[in-house]
Amino acid sequence: MPERASVVFETEQQKAGTERLTVIDNSGGQTPLSYPVRGTPAAKALVGDRLISVSRAGQASSYSLTTGKTLWTVPVGIKVPDSEANWPDLAKPVVSPHRNVVYFFGPDGDLSGLDANTGERIWRGHVDAGKHGAMPQALLYGDVLIARSGSRMVSFLPSLGD
Repeated sequence: MPERASVVFETEQQKAGTERLTVIDNSGGQTPLSYPVRGTPAAKALVGDRLISVSRAGQASSYSLTTGKTLWTVPVGIKVPDSEANWPDLAKPVVSPHRNVVYFFGPDGDLSGLDANTGERIWRGHVDAGKHGAMPQALLYGDVLIARSGSRMVSFLPSLGD
């Protein structure tokens, strides 16, 4: 993928079980990519050169933005609300580049950390999310993970065995 100062990502759902992603670099060059959709998405985020997606079936997938290929698909390790529930969706996944971990946070307070290269679950945790119904948010400050639900925020450095 060409070096870029800013990138605009645009997705459009396709009927054939794929999603198309167009990467636009700082010179206006467009790179269309397609990748398979594995069920209805519950959360997804563009992180570095990857798209991280979680399906309602509880499967997390990592896709390369340079090739459009699936890098891994594994259980996300937390409960994913179904689309009919009155619960909010998962927080958008966040990646700690220094620790190489993708973090996921659900509305019930469950947290999961997967190795960004392999998808192997290397950490899990739980925080008191307070009242149900608040949209969860996962943030990073350096290597510190911040889990926010409504007005409640919890920050910690997950122990990854390193």
